[in-house]
Amino acid sequence: MSDDITISGGSTEVVSDALLAAHAVLGSLSVTLDELAHELRPALALGAGLPPGTTLVSIAVQDAARLTHVAATDIRAAASNSKRLARALLEAADQYDDADRNADARTADLSTVVGWAFGRLAPLAALAGMLALPQLLVTLGAAFNIGSIVAGSPQSFLKNLGHAVGSKASLLRDPRVVSAIRFAVSAADDGMLSAAGAPLPFAALADDRGTRAFGLRGGTSFVVGAGRVVGAFKEAPVTVQRTSSGPVAPPSGFADLASRIPPSRSDSSQVRVERYSGGDGKPAYVVYVGGTVDTSPVAGREPFDITSDLGGVAGLDPASLRATEQAMREAGVRPGDTVIPVGYSQGGIVATSIATSGDYDIPALVTFGSPTAGVDVASSTVDVAVEHTDDLVPALGGIPLAGDRGGGDRIVVTRQTYSGEVPAGSSPIDAHLMSEYAVTAQKMDAAQDPRLAAALSTLPTGGSGQAELFRGDRVTARAPAGGGGGGDAW
Repeated sequence: MSDDITISGGSTEVVSDALLAAHAVLGSLSVTLDELAHELRPALALGAGLPPGTTLVSIAVQDAARLTHVAATDIRAAASNSKRLARALLEAADQYDDADRNADARTADLSTVVGWAFGRLAPLAALAGMLALPQLLVTLGAAFNIGSIVAGSPQSFLKNLGHAVGSKASLLRDPRVVSAIRFAVSAADDGMLSAAGAPLPFAALADDRGTRAFGLRGGTSFVVGAGRVVGAFKEAPVTVQRTSSGPVAPPSGFADLASRIPPSRSDSSQVRVERYSGGDGKPAYVVYVGGTVDTSPVAGREPFDITSDLGGVAGLDPASLRATEQAMREAGVRPGDTVIPVGYSQGGIVATSIATSGDYDIPALVTFGSPTAGVDVASSTVDVAVEHTDDLVPALGGIPLAGDRGGGDRIVVTRQTYSGEVPAGSSPIDAHLMSEYAVTAQKMDAAQDPRLAAALSTLPTGGSGQAELFRGDRVTARAPAGGGGGGDAW
């Protein structure tokens, strides 16, 4: 497990909690040294104004005063150097983060060109595939027969093949692979436009680096539309019921926020709404939204499913968002109220949709493991996104918006959940577990980061509030969903 988190973005740039800790230590050291130099002032006066004499005592006092003066001078110099080094650390962090943002912008530009080029090759690749298909089928058939003979039976061969593929699945936790997938997601929309005959300038203008007329949302909308033709990703109305309520103390940190997100289980409530009284007498709400439960492409009763995942990324009106909004209304939330949305995975997509709806006063937004990198959140909102570098799910949001496209205010906290090599036999979903994000949240609370502190300063304070949990369901004839029951899903 990695012990370090990295923090980037926002108006105050920092590199990692280790750098922040070093800055804090140097600042504290400079204060201590200043205080020590001040304490030495009485000793400096011992040798001043003594009448000239030759006694050993007077000589000793003068020597002590001289040595004290040298020590005090050196201590003051050390204090000054500590302050200078602390400032230099933050300046280096600024330069590092500026370079990181520029790299994101250039990577986004490159994804446009690469995606468009692959789209241009799509017709040729399709033709080549059609010509090679007969030979490919013959080769695969021969390989299947030989493998079945060696394994003893076709069933044994398929079982061994499944194990072999599964043993390599852990490679999907390699941060380099995750970054490549993020790049491919950002390039996909440009490939679609190119395959449709759009010239490169038009594709660049329409994607997320341009007008966002198509981009990731448009590409996902195309996928949803195509799926609905064959019966997948179809939406339906939702109903919501309150499952429990009770008093609750205000959350005190990111670990508190993470622990209150409803678990991703088929038998669980998906939304939690906490109401507190603000200092001005007006209500303030914290809304927690859980992750994906059902992984079937055919929509069932469970609104937190793949259909809502894709609908949320496409900017449509998914069942999970409608269920959350209905739960908020049931809890008394009204347009214009102060709301802090907190979400995990798909719940982060919902939380971000609430934050960008314009219906509420949103002082802060906190997401864990959510594919929302391409969403522009208002600069008045402290936007904290927590992502693991070995987690595939946040990468499905594509390359983050660059600072010149509205992404400069997004505070991104990252951590790699393992040290050294990718753990053999591990699942690609391990880094996405809420239990891992809970560990990262604890590290965020321990980090001395001014922007994370700014996010926490927006949380309600004072007396206890009222917490209510809600369960949403689609109105559908399909049997209850169970794709993710029993633990963390997406």
